Amino acid sequence: MKRIAFFTLIAAFLFSCGNQKNQNENTSGEAEKSALVYSVDELYANAADLVGKEVTVKGTVMHVCKQGGGRCFLMGSNEDFNIRVEAGEKIGAFSQEQMGSDLTISGIFKEVKTEADAHNPAREHGTEEADHNHDEEAEEAHRVIVEAQEKADVVYFMEGLTIIKEEI
Repeated sequence: MKRIAFFTLIAAFLFSCGNQKNQNENTSGEAEKSALVYSVDELYANAADLVGKEVTVKGTVMHVCKQGGGRCFLMGSNEDFNIRVEAGEKIGAFSQEQMGSDLTISGIFKEVKTEADAHNPAREHGTEEADHNHDEEAEEAHRVIVEAQEKADVVYFMEGLTIIKEEI
């Protein structure tokens, strides 16, 4: 009877240690995932995969809008790589004092296509297969619009949620 109790105690101890290790691994994996901070350059390199997701980015503030501080621009390795960050309700506003400082900001990464995206013939008429009588001129206009859509530029920005860290 003592042996059974002894082996049960050892088995319980080993099981609890193994379970503790798995919990620690899961916790550290989640922390690593949430701790991933992109540079502005890396954000653009992975843009297609990150659209619509919450990301954290670090960059140097190169501009703060003077009228209310509703947005700022974070610069990457050079001025050609920058991302607009909308302050929104969560952040409130950026200040002019933040110019030149490094900010780490968490937010939702979004994309907007240029004006051509707003003229999608399928949305304009419900569906592409809808029965509509089109003359040749309308068909040509639709072809031009579709070509413009294919060439449309994509602009990325962030809807800011929190300022995680500020370094001056």
